[in-house]
Amino acid sequence: MKLLKTLILAISLALQACAINPVSGKRDFAIVSEPEEIRQGRQYHNDIIARYGIYDDPRLQQYVDRIGQQLAAKSHRSHLDYEFTVLDSPEINAFALPGGYIYITRGIMAYLDSEAELAGVLGHEIGHVTARHSVRQQSGQAASSILSVLITAATGAQSLGDISQQIGTGLVRGYGREHELEADRLGAEYLHNSGYDPETMLEVIGVLKDQEVYEKALASKEGREAQTYHGVFSTHPRNDDRLKTVVRAARKLSSQAYRDDNRSTYHRMIDGLVWGPSPKQGIVVDNRFAHPELGFALQLPDDWKVRNNPDFLFARDPDSGAILQIGLVQRKKDESMPDLLRRLTENDDLAVSKTDYGVSAKTRVKPRGGEAQPARLSAIPLRESHALTLLGTAATKKYPAAEKKILAVNRSFTRLDQAQIDAIKAPRLHIVDRKSHSFASLSRQSAIDHDAESILRLLNRAFPSGDINSIDKLKIVTLDE
Repeated sequence: MKLLKTLILAISLALQACAINPVSGKRDFAIVSEPEEIRQGRQYHNDIIARYGIYDDPRLQQYVDRIGQQLAAKSHRSHLDYEFTVLDSPEINAFALPGGYIYITRGIMAYLDSEAELAGVLGHEIGHVTARHSVRQQSGQAASSILSVLITAATGAQSLGDISQQIGTGLVRGYGREHELEADRLGAEYLHNSGYDPETMLEVIGVLKDQEVYEKALASKEGREAQTYHGVFSTHPRNDDRLKTVVRAARKLSSQAYRDDNRSTYHRMIDGLVWGPSPKQGIVVDNRFAHPELGFALQLPDDWKVRNNPDFLFARDPDSGAILQIGLVQRKKDESMPDLLRRLTENDDLAVSKTDYGVSAKTRVKPRGGEAQPARLSAIPLRESHALTLLGTAATKKYPAAEKKILAVNRSFTRLDQAQIDAIKAPRLHIVDRKSHSFASLSRQSAIDHDAESILRLLNRAFPSGDINSIDKLKIVTLDE
């Protein structure tokens, strides 16, 4: 009888949760009201900004917002207060929060080539908002949770999930094939209604598909997870007939002459765009890691692969498999440097030695899915309450040779004076007239620190084997003067 009452209650809640979809005009199962949807967006917006930061270019921010607002005004939910933000991230991504908060990274903007292409990406994300994809995803997962409640009532097993975690998965990884196609159809419609040719979306998809193919091959080679745009580009090949059909349907909505794609304006806007990790995370040039805000520099081994993430810097020796992770930790009040290492290793008996740069200790770590292996953990005081940590490790047989390189990195630590900090140059994207006659020669002058020729080809729509002589304006990456 108790199970029957629970079932009746669940069905009653499901019927009450049906709402009119603003795009289709039909009833959808949706347990989240529009005010709650907006509240969620506002709440998670603060988390996004805290993680990525806003790109410090008011002119570019205003430009992206203006294009986004034009598209949103032609959407099915034009009454929402949309907010468009360029994130200070090299990731190739764009995504939307519930309620009209839309983000695009400077990383993806480097690969776009016109205002119309920018509008295509923003239109796709607006489509996710207008079709309430995050709400529909939450509601579908909640329906599964209702089922799990019934299972719990019958078996006593607990299986409810965290709704905030479910929302985050959709934001970063996309909403599945059908929702991504719907977002493309809506984006194409909003482009058409705003005077942009919806066919531009197919060009964007082709470009980012090339980037995805390259990134997946590189990630496989380096033994890491690929970082690609979450949207339709991860679920459709560029020649997908369904994709072409939904995009080209927008042209049939009305007869009109489309505006210019405004390539020259877009080029002016992205000229000088920061390339790679934010200078706030430190800058890596020729495997020298310099951090202008924290005022220090380290030299990493020349042949190691380096990846500068928002939370830490990761370096790996492709030959031995040795790895080094460098991060920033907060010290407790009155905590000594040796005690910091003992806390981090959870070993009160850890033998810690003092060095010219800080403190260091031998320890052991267990890589994910592997056996415990030797490691060295070092810490260098930076500010009164923070320390730089360097954790290096390798398989037991490889460790003795790897430790010498790890210790060399530690000893390379240098505190920078203001003149040295002012001299740090950040790589930036620039638009120039073509003078070089090959991507190989162009790559030798580039500030791109890894596989410059392939990346320059991707930036200039010539991947994998296009002719540079057919390009009038080139995207290059150089250090600040």
